[in-house]
Amino acid sequence: MQQETADDLIRTIHRLQRTLRCLTQHGANTGGPGVALQGVMRMIGEDGELRATELAAKLGIGPAGMSRHVAELEELGYVRRRPHPQDRRAYLISLTELGESVLREALAGRTVLLQEALADWSEEEAQLASTTLGSLSDSLFASFRRAPGTTAPTPETPVSLPQELTTK
Repeated sequence: MQQETADDLIRTIHRLQRTLRCLTQHGANTGGPGVALQGVMRMIGEDGELRATELAAKLGIGPAGMSRHVAELEELGYVRRRPHPQDRRAYLISLTELGESVLREALAGRTVLLQEALADWSEEEAQLASTTLGSLSDSLFASFRRAPGTTAPTPETPVSLPQELTTK
């Protein structure tokens, strides 16, 4: 890939990140969990039940931040913690029925928001964008996993992009 193409792709990714942040904030339910907490809930919902350390790794955040998120979600009644059966020091985290309901509602709202925002797109354009973004994500994750000193989560989990990809 040529330098100019790479620079343009970085700018486009950054613009997409900003736009998605704006759309997400615009569509957020002010009475429910915020965007960050919804991301945590989504990961829990996709995995069913997992340790806080696993969840933190999948989200690309530290243990202290994860602990705050889990404590807030537990206080709101969206998640529950139970002692890990094989490790007395750890807890397993899962969504409560309320958490599952709130997450379903939030995801449905995001789907409607995206469908409205892209109402002039054809189904083929939307599928092509999904495939292209999926391939981009997979390639970036593969590169991240190969980088020295990194332990990357699976491609399906969000990770903050390196500083150089978000500062252009």
